[in-house]
Amino acid sequence: MDFISPWIHTTEKCNLKCHYCYVKGNAIMTKEVYNALGKLLVESPKSNKHLRFAGGEPLLVFDAWEWFARDMLKHKGVTIEVLTNLRAPTPHFWRFAGLENVNVSVSVDNGKTVKVLDHLLSERLRMLRNPWLMTTVTNENINSLDVLAAFVGMNNHGWAITTDYFEKTTPDWETLAEAMLGVVSVLKEFNYDFTKVSFNNFSAKSGFSGCRAGNEMFSVGCDGTIYKCQTLIGNGKGIGSVFKGYKRTECPIKPECKVCSIYGLCKGWCQLYYKTPNPICNVIKLFASEVIKEVRATHAHPSTKSKEMRHAE
Repeated sequence: MDFISPWIHTTEKCNLKCHYCYVKGNAIMTKEVYNALGKLLVESPKSNKHLRFAGGEPLLVFDAWEWFARDMLKHKGVTIEVLTNLRAPTPHFWRFAGLENVNVSVSVDNGKTVKVLDHLLSERLRMLRNPWLMTTVTNENINSLDVLAAFVGMNNHGWAITTDYFEKTTPDWETLAEAMLGVVSVLKEFNYDFTKVSFNNFSAKSGFSGCRAGNEMFSVGCDGTIYKCQTLIGNGKGIGSVFKGYKRTECPIKPECKVCSIYGLCKGWCQLYYKTPNPICNVIKLFASEVIKEVRATHAHPSTKSKEMRHAE
């Protein structure tokens, strides 16, 4: 695959305390690490380089990495994604977010205590060009997913929905299945583009590559250590460093996944943590079935705009 996509762990600091978060500490990536990472990326034979600036909360240390991101954008084939809760934007960030080849993904759970979809966040989302939303489904927000689905559908945002990697806060599979089918039902009311929604590692988007952890996708810790996955930063064995390079270390696909009916659209979800068979796999299949129906219906009848939209034109 002709791309490389590092998850850049800009800092361990965060302004929120999400109960499912695996990040701990106060470290901040140094200029030395950024310089070495830049050299590693520029010398890579891959034509396309998608840099994901994350944390912690990357906007808390925006001044520490903006220069690096702007420098990388000078190179052909570079795109940038900022993964943020959007609670601490700086004036400089808004100018950066407006640059060509920069996209912003915003973490919104709409739970009772963290990442709530309030008026302030809604207004900030409107200031971004085609933002994507990221939602972790937990027992805290399972009953408010329909409200979030209505917001997503109304604005036709991209939406990445996941369960907790470590399954500590994941609802039981029956409750999860009901909620995810409810999400599809709500999105249908807005003639939503279902190629823009994903659940765990399922996506109906054309060309979806699945999780490439340890290969084209890898994670860079604040100290420059490279890991297969961002969830391993500080807790797992690294596969290299930005100073010496890394050894591609593939997560083998489980045999059960390869014979699954939706393997081509899921690629095995998370091979690192999820055991098979897993009840969540059944939820993914149910969700996938409904989404595929909607995608096929849209392709069969491309003029699916609502009467209101046609009237507005």
